[in-house]
Amino acid sequence: MQPRWRKVDNALFAAVINGGGQTRYHLIVERLPNGRGWDWTVWRPGDEPRLARHGMASSVAEAMRAAEAAAGDWDREVP
Repeated sequence: MQPRWRKVDNALFAAVINGGGQTRYHLIVERLPNGRGWDWTVWRPGDEPRLARHGMASSVAEAMRAAEAAAGDWDREVP
């Protein structure tokens, strides 16, 4: 899985599409308001918000890798 990231303002967005052309995951990385790190979130369309995965990282690259890893872990857990 290699999502294609797009930058919009101070955030990066990506989506993982399955073989049928459906969005499987949404990924977002945003700079924290205090400027001391990055927040990342991954969610599946149609899931309850409480099921989203999220975390914090010290760099944008680390946050992007963490979001991609979280989506990849979900892929291994869910058929």
